[in-house]
Amino acid sequence: MKEQRPRGTGADPLSGGGGSKPAALSGERFRRPVLYDGSVLYDGSKGVYLAARLADVGRSPGDASEWLNLLSPEAVRQVHREYIDAGSQIIQTNTFNGNRLRLEDYGLGDRVREVNLAAAQAAREAAGDDVLVAGDIGPSGKLLAMGEVDGQSLVDTFAEQAAALAEGGVDLFHVETMSDLAEARAAVEGVRRASDRPLLLTMSFDTGKPEALRTMMGVTPAQLVEAAREMGVFGLGANCGRGLEGYQEVVRALADAQPEGVLVVKLNAGIPRMEGSQIVYDGTPERMAAYALWCAENGVGIIGACCGSTPRHIEAMARAVADRA
Repeated sequence: MKEQRPRGTGADPLSGGGGSKPAALSGERFRRPVLYDGSVLYDGSKGVYLAARLADVGRSPGDASEWLNLLSPEAVRQVHREYIDAGSQIIQTNTFNGNRLRLEDYGLGDRVREVNLAAAQAAREAAGDDVLVAGDIGPSGKLLAMGEVDGQSLVDTFAEQAAALAEGGVDLFHVETMSDLAEARAAVEGVRRASDRPLLLTMSFDTGKPEALRTMMGVTPAQLVEAAREMGVFGLGANCGRGLEGYQEVVRALADAQPEGVLVVKLNAGIPRMEGSQIVYDGTPERMAAYALWCAENGVGIIGACCGSTPRHIEAMARAVADRA
């Protein structure tokens, strides 16, 4: 019989400051985080956080942050270092838009290998031997259900990206922000064609009521758990979505379905709103620290942040989880 995961009270206790950061990882570079006494800290936003630096290389703020992998790799390395200094034990490559179908929209369709290889190398250089690098693979931007792309083309697209990330030295892969299980399966198949490194799979639960969130394509947390069991992924969970709203019910639903992999949660820093021409997220570091602590107390093994987060958020989260450990 599987061990039951602890349940939370539903409250959002705020972390009391202080405490040291979790110890740096060493030794076996992927097995070690699972053995860490407590939860493992992932990093935060890349694309949103890096967007402000696009103007420095002559690109518009709405362009793909992947341009920085080629035009300013030092800026990308610096962001990775900031997250590592904040306490991240896993960092994610700047490749959310790194598949061919999305890169074509930004004038980079013929530079897939170059973009992903540069991103993986920048992350690897920043991480050294003590921090893990996750190769980030986001959705294609095309809808299988609408016939905008076929399944085999998706597998080929994701395999191409994964091969370049593996060449650059990533320790694991993270297929993220998926809404369609069919596309998620294509991404997993593509990654496994290119590499046998461990794989995390997370979906974005952003539709419906907080007590019963689904993905845009109607996938429930329980359906993700069942599909992930069939695919045999190392870790599964939720990322992005509606920020902190409803995250507790999503975590509970994932845990109730008794996943065989490590639970992964990487949510937005609150709900975005417009202030003038700027998108602002209302999740403070203190609020994100409370979210991290709640997740750690409810069986989440890998905890990070997504859109709107910064190293300040991760530092507060790291302190909260370290205090618990």
